[in-house]
Amino acid sequence: MNKKKNIIVVGYPKSGTTWISRLVAELAACPLQGDWGFDHVETLYKEGEKRDSPYDCYKTHFTHNEIFSNTEKEVFKIIHVIRDPRDVAISGSHYFSFTSLPQKIIKKLGLRIDTPSVFSVSEKMKKKKMIHAILHGDEKVNQWLSLSWKDHLETYIDKDVLTIRYEDMLTHPQENCIKIASYLGIDVDISYIDDCIKKQSFEKKKKDIIPTEDPHFKKLLRKGSQGYWKEEFTEQEKNIFKTYLTTNAFYS
Repeated sequence: MNKKKNIIVVGYPKSGTTWISRLVAELAACPLQGDWGFDHVETLYKEGEKRDSPYDCYKTHFTHNEIFSNTEKEVFKIIHVIRDPRDVAISGSHYFSFTSLPQKIIKKLGLRIDTPSVFSVSEKMKKKKMIHAILHGDEKVNQWLSLSWKDHLETYIDKDVLTIRYEDMLTHPQENCIKIASYLGIDVDISYIDDCIKKQSFEKKKKDIIPTEDPHFKKLLRKGSQGYWKEEFTEQEKNIFKTYLTTNAFYS
C-alpha cells in the first residue's frame, strides 16, 4: 500500500484551524484524520473517514519543529493559518475553561457549593488572561498557549509552508481555495471549489451539529467572524496590541 501524502493544517489556538482543515480535506477529497501526532486520541471533528484518497489531512497547533518531532509520519505539505490575535483573544476567552482561586480551593477541599457561579471567573478577567497568554504565553490557560502568538508565528517564517489568513478565507474563500489547491497540486474546477466552500460553511456546520447538542462543538462554532475585538477591547487594550503588532507584516 502506498504511503499517504499527509497535509498538515496548523495555527495558533482559536485561529480557525478546525474549519480550514475540514475545508482542505474537502478540497482534497480526503479524510480529516484528527490531531497530528495524536493518533491514539479520538477527536469529535474527524470527517470523511470513508473517502478514498492518496491524501490524509490533519490539524495541529504545533510549532514548525514540533510537527516533525512528534511523529514518524512523513509530511507532504503544511498550510499555516493565522488570525488577528485580537480576535483570538476574544474567541479564546469564550472557549477555554478558566478557574478562579476560590474554585481551585473548593475543588481541592472537595466541597460542594450551592451557587458555584458566584466564584466563576468574570468575562473581563477571562479576556485579560487570554490577552496575557497571547502576548507572553501562558500554559496555565491551556498547554497550547505556552508560547505567545508572535513566538508561535515566527517558527513558520521563511519555512516551506503556505500561509493563509483567516480573515482572507472569510472574505475571499474561492480565491484562497484556488491558492490551496494549487499549493497541493490538486486539479479542481471552480464549481467543485464552490461546492466545497458551501459544504464547509460556518452556517451549515453549525446546523449540522445542533441535533447532537454537543457542548464542545457549540463553543467551537461560536461566531466564526472577524473584527469583534473592536467592540470588546478597551482603549488601553487596543493600544497594547497596536504597539504589539507594529512590526508584524500580517496585522500591522
